[in-house]
Amino acid sequence: MSVKIANATERDAAKLISLPHRYHTKEEATWFVKSYFDYHHIKVVRLGSEIIGALFWRVEADKHHGIIVVDDFWISEKFRRQGLGEKLLRTSINDAKIFLEKDNYTLRKVLLTTAQDNKPARKLYEKIGFRKSAVLKDLFGKGENELVYILTLKP
Repeated sequence: MSVKIANATERDAAKLISLPHRYHTKEEATWFVKSYFDYHHIKVVRLGSEIIGALFWRVEADKHHGIIVVDDFWISEKFRRQGLGEKLLRTSINDAKIFLEKDNYTLRKVLLTTAQDNKPARKLYEKIGFRKSAVLKDLFGKGENELVYILTLKP
């Protein structure tokens, strides 16, 4: 069975909402996923009918700024370290470029955060060209630092 990366469809909403490891409550998951279908962008990785990864991105502020933010990005644990995360992230960045170019804007920067102790994610981001820009100390609790990464495509 082949792995495919595609835009999420409304049929994927229930599957994305039901992923217990992604959100604290079903209500939170429902709000998050549905708001993305209404206003933002979701790319999924499918193995047959199973969703094994996703990336949620949005335009920050107004399109003319050329900034997108990745709010959620994951690959199911058993499918990690196979290049799927890199392919999903690169595909999503390309989609963002195309999305902005349709209105004659240029993608300038991509922002995302990750836990300071998430070394595999940090390695992936740095491989693609993201640079650590800031440390958000104790963001989610004492000792839970988040790193802000930025990919600069155009200054």
